[in-house]
Amino acid sequence: MITLDSDRPSIVFDVLGTLVDQAGSLRRQTSAVTGWDEAASARVVRAWLTYVAKREREIIAGDTAFVPSHVLDAQALENLVANGMLPAEAVQPLTTAAQRLEPWPDTVEGLTRLAADATVAGLSNASRRVLTRLSESSGMRWHQVFSAEDADTYKPDPAIYRLALSVSPAGAPPPYLVAAHAWDLRAAAKAGLRTAYVPRPDGDPPAADDTFDLYAEDLLHLHAILRA
Repeated sequence: MITLDSDRPSIVFDVLGTLVDQAGSLRRQTSAVTGWDEAASARVVRAWLTYVAKREREIIAGDTAFVPSHVLDAQALENLVANGMLPAEAVQPLTTAAQRLEPWPDTVEGLTRLAADATVAGLSNASRRVLTRLSESSGMRWHQVFSAEDADTYKPDPAIYRLALSVSPAGAPPPYLVAAHAWDLRAAAKAGLRTAYVPRPDGDPPAADDTFDLYAEDLLHLHAILRA
């Protein structure tokens, strides 16, 4: 556990889609494994992520026991094979694809700058195994990281956001959750976090009636806003 400094703001980042290009990375890895074009790989990835999201909702609802994200990915790939959407030989190399997701161009530098002035943490539906490998391979650095495994549930279950609240010391303002997904920020706000929206190509943009605390073009812009 890190030592918290009440004079430093606390910033908690969504990881999948916000810090790393989840869908694009999976498309590129699928194309490399199968030899298929981008459109064919994109169909596979959409089905893959749709399956994972459905299973996460079942876990949140209590309809099935919690399993970590790398298990859901393996199940999704087997489901794709069973439905004739993926050759069986592609499963093994793609099972660990989530561990090799590529950060967005501003991510590593943005996190480095922010970590110099703030307590920086991650809060992700990704498993501990995936987050560890991503940190090793991408150069992303944080003071602390929380996985869905730490709460035995997935976003947007309120329990996972309560983990993020522990990043700020007692008496300090609540941390910001930074995300490219408006649904994530809405749930975070209900749990008592401040919110910061950063757009990404495959994110969930705010609705007309959404009101978040901060809006930034990217992580470098977010750093500039917080230092102003």
